[in-house]
Amino acid sequence: MIRAILFDCFGVLVGQGFDATWRRAGGDPDQDRAFIADLLGATNVGVISLDEMTVQVCDKLQITPQQWAEVVAETERADQGLIDYIRDDLKSSYGVAVVSNASAGTLERVLTAEQRAVFDAQVVSAEVGHVKPDPEIYELAARKLGVAPSECVFTDDSLAYCQGAEAVGMQAIQFRDREQFVRDLEAILSHT
Repeated sequence: MIRAILFDCFGVLVGQGFDATWRRAGGDPDQDRAFIADLLGATNVGVISLDEMTVQVCDKLQITPQQWAEVVAETERADQGLIDYIRDDLKSSYGVAVVSNASAGTLERVLTAEQRAVFDAQVVSAEVGHVKPDPEIYELAARKLGVAPSECVFTDDSLAYCQGAEAVGMQAIQFRDREQFVRDLEAILSHT
C-alpha cells in the first residue's frame, strides 16, 4: 500500500533541471558535464556554498553574478500547478516530501513559505550529508514520513535517481512533465 509520495525539486517541482539553466546562461551542458558534476557535487554536500558556486559558474561562463541571478530567476520557477495538485489531491491521503540534491537553504530560495508548507518533510542533501542515489537519503525521507520505503512512490527527472529509489524498495516514476507524472502516479495508486 502506498502511503507517501516523494518529489525531487529541480526538474520536477522547480524549473527544468540544471542543464536547462546552464544552457540558458550560454553554456553547453554536454561539453561542460565534468565541471557541472564536480560543481554540483561539491555544492550538494555543502563543501562549497551557493555563493561560492555562483563565483565558479560566472568564471566558467564569463558572465556576471547579476546575469546568473537573472537566468536562475527565469528558469527556476516553481510549477504551481503541480504544487496545487499535491496540496489538493494528494496531501490529505499521503505523506509528501521533497528529496533534493541541493545546497543548504535552496528550498527557501526557490519555493515560497506557502509552497514549502505543502510538504510534510524536506530532505536536502547538503543538510543531511547524503546525495541521491545514496540509499540513505531515500530511507531518511521515508523515516521522516513514518513509512517504509516500500510504501513510497518517488519521482525525479533523473533515471539514475529513480533507480536509486527502486533499489531501496520504492516505486519510481521518471518525471517528464506534470501530465505524464499525474497519469503514471494515478495508475500506481489505483493498483494499491
